[in-house]
Amino acid sequence: MLLWFPTPYPDELLYSVFARYHVRSGNTSPKITTEELFGTRSIRSVWDFPANLNILLKRLGPFWKTDDLILKHTLFPYYASFLLPKQAEKVKNSMITTKGSTIHTRIGVAASNVKQKINLWVCSSCIDEDLDAFGETYWHRTHQLPGVFICPKHETVLEETEVSVKANNQHEYIAALPSVERKKADLGDLSKDDISLLLRISKKSKKLLDGNHLQKDNNTIRNKYQILLKQQELASISGFVKRERVYERFSSMFSDCFLNLLQSPVTYEETNWLTMIFQKHRKSFHPIRHILIMMFLETDLDHLFDKEEYLPFGKGPWLCLNHTCDKYQKRSVTSLTVTRCYNTKKPVGTFYCKHCGFVFSRRGPDSEYTDQYTIGTIKDYGATWKDRLKTLVIEENGLHSIAKEIRADIATVKRYAAELNLNVSWVPPKLNTSSSKQSTEETDAMLLVQKERWKELQQQYPEKSKTELRDLAKDVYSYIYRYDKEWLKVHSPIKKRLISTYQRIDWELRDNELLKQVKETVQCWDQEATKPTRITVSAIAKKINKLSLIQKKANKLPKTMKYIDKVTEDIVEYQKRRVEFLVQKKKENNEPIIDWEIYREAGLRSTVSSEVKRLIALRVTEYESSKKC
Repeated sequence: MLLWFPTPYPDELLYSVFARYHVRSGNTSPKITTEELFGTRSIRSVWDFPANLNILLKRLGPFWKTDDLILKHTLFPYYASFLLPKQAEKVKNSMITTKGSTIHTRIGVAASNVKQKINLWVCSSCIDEDLDAFGETYWHRTHQLPGVFICPKHETVLEETEVSVKANNQHEYIAALPSVERKKADLGDLSKDDISLLLRISKKSKKLLDGNHLQKDNNTIRNKYQILLKQQELASISGFVKRERVYERFSSMFSDCFLNLLQSPVTYEETNWLTMIFQKHRKSFHPIRHILIMMFLETDLDHLFDKEEYLPFGKGPWLCLNHTCDKYQKRSVTSLTVTRCYNTKKPVGTFYCKHCGFVFSRRGPDSEYTDQYTIGTIKDYGATWKDRLKTLVIEENGLHSIAKEIRADIATVKRYAAELNLNVSWVPPKLNTSSSKQSTEETDAMLLVQKERWKELQQQYPEKSKTELRDLAKDVYSYIYRYDKEWLKVHSPIKKRLISTYQRIDWELRDNELLKQVKETVQCWDQEATKPTRITVSAIAKKINKLSLIQKKANKLPKTMKYIDKVTEDIVEYQKRRVEFLVQKKKENNEPIIDWEIYREAGLRSTVSSEVKRLIALRVTEYESSKKC
């Protein structure tokens, strides 16, 4: 056990603590220091993600905790927030154990287009502050983060030292000194607005580093982005991202010079990071790019990691706006269907009150408090309103008096009185059923409401047959029958004579059977094809003739869907497989492997991702090397 070890300073790199230990111990060789810390001389000095921490802690004693070292004195929290959950856990375990060689690959640093700083950086104001407080200075974690060129505390430009993070001697420990050679970051080409954005980047990076945010699943962040995009009308209600609008707004917010400095340029391509970060996350994206997206969508870490739904009409229950209902202006509406307006693309909410049958809609989102009292279109006045109309007519109230009482215009009162065959004192209108035409979105919204009502009837009267339910709600039945007869067949009670033969579906058994079928299909994928086809959910489902089942019952097939999610390809993975297929074919035919031929025959543009380009270059190099031998 070590008799002495420096107490880490706030935001100090663990590497810096080791360097201070090395200086104070008076060791003539860094390998002696390494042996004292880890019990062996073979461990390298790593500045960002040190490993073998379990060995170090055993030598330090019981007062030191693994999480304190990892979360407060390494760069782990900065990267872990945006890693896939299993990825983050593996990286942390690698730091604790002896698997340090895998960390940079697991975390994505090695292959990332956003490169780390090549030297250690300092803030002159921080150095002065450290000397006053502690009598010495040290390497601060925050100053070493990619994209951080301004000190978030003092708001001064950082300075790059000549101390390389990739020193020739990989066992060396170099302590921070006030006299260290350094030069200020060159921000000459940036505008004042860009520099202001850089300061925001620094502060958000610092907050990310000081936190401990972890994703709950692979798409926690992506799902939150979807909600924010919808709220800012950058995605449709169904989640389709409006790429052109996103790129236009993003480019107007961040200049090319600014994005190039952060190693995050944008081009309007499918494989550009700005497109892929909003898609299903099969890989992690660099934190600096997530910070850019947070700034773009005007959100922060705390909000990003909270669970929040897209609620264009607020959280239910909602107000019933039927004046004849005893729940009028009370939160009694629990059924809301959200669709999209065809013309404006804005959300349309269709509200249904179960107490009175009143159905109305309005275009959203609700932005003002008074919006919740607004009716856009009345789809169905409901049984309570119609009963009140009957009563008022029987009591021989006048037309204007009735209209005022039930809050409807005179034409509406006349029309409904005629439809209900009421004996009225006024001249009834001539009903023309063909003149009333709903728009497509109105029909769809109303259809969803009526389907919901049909399901509720079945829950309320589980013993009744389809015919008996129809008699209870003829308007509901006729509407669904008119617009979606097939749905009505599927979602109606089974005939009583068939009940005895009906068996519940064993979904677990079906899931296992389907999983086996899917695995066999994927294993034999493209065996008989002349060229690769992309592995997608719909492609797999079509091959096994189960498209409808997988689309409609995915939630009942967890094992199958988990496997499908694992094997399906994004565009980059598919392009790489096309390249490998073509290279293998050329090898079998003893044809030369030439890069431009690969691009042409694989149907690839010159704008493909760097991953695909590197793969092609690698295969061409391997071929040329084999020919030289």
